[in-house]
Amino acid sequence: MLQSLPAARRALMALGIASLAACHVVTDKELADIRSQGQHKGPDAAKMLSDQLIPYADKQAKPAAQVIGALNQNFDDACKQYGFRQSNAFPCNFWLRVQGKVTKVDDTSRVGKTYVEVAPVSGADPVQVVLETGPVVIGTGVRDGFPGVKYSDFDDQTRFAAFGQELNKLVVSKAQSTKLKVGDSVDVAAVYSSWSEPTGEIRAIPVAWK
Repeated sequence: MLQSLPAARRALMALGIASLAACHVVTDKELADIRSQGQHKGPDAAKMLSDQLIPYADKQAKPAAQVIGALNQNFDDACKQYGFRQSNAFPCNFWLRVQGKVTKVDDTSRVGKTYVEVAPVSGADPVQVVLETGPVVIGTGVRDGFPGVKYSDFDDQTRFAAFGQELNKLVVSKAQSTKLKVGDSVDVAAVYSSWSEPTGEIRAIPVAWK
């Protein structure tokens, strides 16, 4: 049959048959693996929190009163000395060692707030830190305060944002399980995020509990 066709057409058909012979059918899993090559979904939030982020927070946290005192004097200097900033597009994040007594628990809104009075520095007035205990916390300081997480680890902004939300859910779950009451002692490394000197409550997200 091929012999009756023009030579050029016979050559094209022969090439097509050879190409088909070189192909093979792939499974759905193989197809998914091919499509996912080069994608950056980011790390596992729970594993990173337990294996890396909590140990980092515990090690980096400095006495809350010490950091807050530095913040009140000069924000830029305090950020350089005590903070971590991914870039100018992010606030400066400070890891605070919050040690003290619970003086008030406010659960009237979904942003639960636990007020902790921490020891002052050099005879100054007592310092108060407000722990955000959820079920909702504001901001992405848990994600942004850890150098091990970079935007380039993710395909796009949506995945990056979702990772921050997942970290927040995990730390809120731990904070909710503590069920702090007035008079309780607290020792936790918490992240405080800010663009400038504090002008109101020092609200921090608790991460590494003792």
